[in-house]
Amino acid sequence: MKTIAILNQKGGVGKTTTTINLADTLVKLGNKVLVIDLDPQGNLSKVVSGGEVRFNPNVMDLFAKDNKADIQSMIRSAYDCDKFFYIPTDIRLSRVIEAGLTLSFREVRLTNHLKKINDDFDYILLDCPPNLSLTTTNAIVAADLFLMPVNSGVFALDGLEDLLDALNEVNQERKLNYYVFRNEVANQNKVINGAIEEDLIQISEGRILKSSIRRSEHIGQASFMSLPLSKYKKGSAAINDYKALAKEITELLS
Repeated sequence: MKTIAILNQKGGVGKTTTTINLADTLVKLGNKVLVIDLDPQGNLSKVVSGGEVRFNPNVMDLFAKDNKADIQSMIRSAYDCDKFFYIPTDIRLSRVIEAGLTLSFREVRLTNHLKKINDDFDYILLDCPPNLSLTTTNAIVAADLFLMPVNSGVFALDGLEDLLDALNEVNQERKLNYYVFRNEVANQNKVINGAIEEDLIQISEGRILKSSIRRSEHIGQASFMSLPLSKYKKGSAAINDYKALAKEITELLS
């Protein structure tokens, strides 16, 4: 089992859409995949569940003080697929995170729970909130690979250096296995793309994936319809981008 955390301190860069569509692509390559929603906003949960906003049990139970949660009971099938699964969350996770700051061994809660399902999945994808909360630090400890999407916004690189510092601090002596990739790329914006990529090389020390995801209205429309892109628009060119991303990641983790 390989665990991948999709994270960035900046919101709106495409963490959730990346998680959903990367998972869907890995499933189509024959893998059994679990996605875990660690963001109290619950956007991933809402999409893959078809619009639900309240879940029992859910991720918040993994961080409860009694530590008696059964992670197996939280796993749900996504899109009636026998290889695509998810663990949902909802807004109540926010209160649990605040209470969890006083827990012993709080940074390894998720890791310990994932050990119980270590042989059940080929890949686990962690959709993280846009901050360094308790769930994010748990994801950092648990992950084998960190993926950081960067879009083409004016403040696209804000917080990236701080995030890398935090990764190093949490991982301590472990080798930091992270990669940045461009998301929502408009190929016609050559000046913006060039400037972002030049800064990215410096900040990320060149750890940039070759794959990138083009800007496509189909991606947002698919999320609105609670579907991965491949189920919403089979002919979308962006599907090939996710295929390239999945292939590059699997090669990195092989």
